[in-house]
Amino acid sequence: MAKPARIAEVRAEHLLTELLTSQGWSVEHPPKGELLRQGEYRDHPHLLDIFKGKSKSSGGGDGMPEALLVDENLQPLAVVEVKGSEKDLPKAIDEVTNNYGTWCVEAGYTPLAIALAGTTETSFGLRVFKWSKNKWLTVTYDGNPINWIPNRPDLEHLRTPNTLAELRPSVPPVAVLATRADEINRLLREANITDAQRPAIVGSIMLALWKSKGQIRRDPEYILGDINEASQKAFWTAEKASIADSLRVPIANKDLAKGAVRIVSILERLGVTVLSAETDYLGQLYETFFTYVGGNTIGQIFTPRHMTAFMAELADVQRDDDVLDPACGTGGFLIAAMNRIQRRGKLSRAQMIEIIKKHLVGFEVEPITAALCIANMVLRGDGSTRVHQGSCFTSKKFEAGKANIVLMNPPFPHESTDKPPEEFIARALEGLKTRGLFVAIVPQSLLGKHPKQQWRDDILREHTLSGVITLPDELFQPFAAATTAILILEKGIPHPNDRRVFFARVENDGFKLKKGVRIPREGDELPTILDAYRNKKTIPGISGLSVLDRDRSFAPGAYIPARPLSEAEVTAGVLALIRNRTAFTTLHAAEIVNLRREASSYRAMKKSPIPSAPTSKTIGGYFDIFYGQKSLHNKEKLLLGTSLVISSSGVDNGCYGFFDLETLIEPPFVTVPSTGSIAVAHVQELPCGVTDDCLIMLPKKDVPHELLYVAAAVIRSEAWRFSYGRKATPDRISGFPLPVGKELIECVRVYMERAAQVEHLALEHAEDAIDEQIARKRRLQEKENPGRLIGGDMLEKRLAELE
Repeated sequence: MAKPARIAEVRAEHLLTELLTSQGWSVEHPPKGELLRQGEYRDHPHLLDIFKGKSKSSGGGDGMPEALLVDENLQPLAVVEVKGSEKDLPKAIDEVTNNYGTWCVEAGYTPLAIALAGTTETSFGLRVFKWSKNKWLTVTYDGNPINWIPNRPDLEHLRTPNTLAELRPSVPPVAVLATRADEINRLLREANITDAQRPAIVGSIMLALWKSKGQIRRDPEYILGDINEASQKAFWTAEKASIADSLRVPIANKDLAKGAVRIVSILERLGVTVLSAETDYLGQLYETFFTYVGGNTIGQIFTPRHMTAFMAELADVQRDDDVLDPACGTGGFLIAAMNRIQRRGKLSRAQMIEIIKKHLVGFEVEPITAALCIANMVLRGDGSTRVHQGSCFTSKKFEAGKANIVLMNPPFPHESTDKPPEEFIARALEGLKTRGLFVAIVPQSLLGKHPKQQWRDDILREHTLSGVITLPDELFQPFAAATTAILILEKGIPHPNDRRVFFARVENDGFKLKKGVRIPREGDELPTILDAYRNKKTIPGISGLSVLDRDRSFAPGAYIPARPLSEAEVTAGVLALIRNRTAFTTLHAAEIVNLRREASSYRAMKKSPIPSAPTSKTIGGYFDIFYGQKSLHNKEKLLLGTSLVISSSGVDNGCYGFFDLETLIEPPFVTVPSTGSIAVAHVQELPCGVTDDCLIMLPKKDVPHELLYVAAAVIRSEAWRFSYGRKATPDRISGFPLPVGKELIECVRVYMERAAQVEHLALEHAEDAIDEQIARKRRLQEKENPGRLIGGDMLEKRLAELE
């Protein structure tokens, strides 16, 4: 019997690994990971001392717990004992608490004690204990022992002295969810489940696991039927029987029945069976899974949960507020409102259920998404009675003038027949009371583009604009590449002309895109912007308060004061510019040599007024700013030649090409595209023509050459302010602050000199090649027709033949 027992223990060890990775633990050996397996602690004297000579056997050897979880300093965070059979859980508990855990405490450590019994193929038992007041306490949730291993932050919290042994479940890291979602997606794909079907199937399994508390038969013959039955019961309990069939698994799919056994196991490891009102777990897990099922499979773009929470804070949602979302998706905004109310009021579950039923109203036209939203609310206490499947435009349950707050993200239109966001905004405003607050994500195209001017005028005629906050461009990736902003309105009060509006820009929302998944990063600006909004603060580069300009633009770029760049930021920008220049010079070395040889033939373009001395430490103080040459407006008529033409391109130093052009502009100067790659500035070191879709910045008297690169870097850093609805103009760039310190100028000079050496070699090589080509042409001429010149076309033809 020893061999089967050992096999069970190995499987139990695999189960331990799975439970740990499900909660974000690294199961590699330190220093890369956090897990020391049986016996590995002997390599570390301070750990060996804990168990030395304390074997359970009569031999008096060393004690050997199954595993230790350790921190970066190899201090024990948790001690683990594993048994191969579920019936041996009491034995595992006794050994990990009375022996291994107690020995750790006697040695001066305070780890958790974890007992695990069972395998991945069968049910298992798990208990977690914390040391408190000279005894081991069972870690519980809602009074019941938890059936998951706490993640690192939760474990650290439990180890803190005088904390309770009660633990609410928390969502595992995004990377963990992504890995599990990838596996679920593979299992569904192998079962021939289409992309569009997968969200409903996963939602159904999640809801069924929660409703049944995991009591679903794992036999492939019964598992799908049990899932449908438990899922339907959850909808019936919530009085939503009409939509229950939207979340079903196809019971005749035998491949799915086999895969469902593993899917159920995965979701159990992620804690689905213990979901409650404290955790918006379904929405987060669903959204992560959604990334792996082909993106926007059911025509919805879901708002990230940290953003819905931020908007609930902007709206200052209170306990008695009626909150409306006319296009609620999976319920993210309703959940955010609920979470804020509960967090601030410390409400019981019963109180929260009543609030959900009375105060949270949502409409969703797409049946599967509506069912997922209702499921999301069901998981918070069956309080889904005011979430409706149907259109907010046609539903008889839509009530005008009832809500205090609207939180929403209107659907992004996919076809010309789809309703534009303006119609959803208008409908949402109908649902608000006078002086009700509207907080919604809208496309940035509504903020500044001329075709939307009438819409903005209409909004201001009837409502007050309280705030606009632009959001990161990658916020909705990988689902969609959308530029968006938060629009805040007060209903029913015409906008006063002297009203100061809050404007802000979110550059860092605490996440970044990596390999198709947005993962956390440092520097989250949302708390700072929330504080600025509440306290009406101006923070250069981040927020500002201003009356609307004469264009009545809603674009924050028009109102937020520029932030002076640090020397490191300027240096990085200057390096990018010089690299661009060097790449351009290397690529076009031959054309540049020809341009320089014919430079005496061009006529320098004169500009007025005569440049004056610097007057302030701004772009306008050091540069005179003009538009480009109107004669180059129609570029298609240009003939090829040797003169450089610069346009609104954001690459190749703005080079449009080389053409036959006599009137050029004397360098050096800066070009700033006002269309195309707006505000992606370049420094021009060659005589060139500049099209009229660019601005030209001519340095004033005595301005250091190096400052052109500093100015271009500053303008590039402010490119976020501009769009096709708000182009770069002389007035809009002239006030940007310009650092002019001597150390910075000297640093830029060094970069320029180094780049010039590289460029000189490229140009020297090109010049030698051109001279050799000319010499070859002359030799060919003498050989073919002594004393007679050959026409250009014939010469090129003969050269080609010789080569």
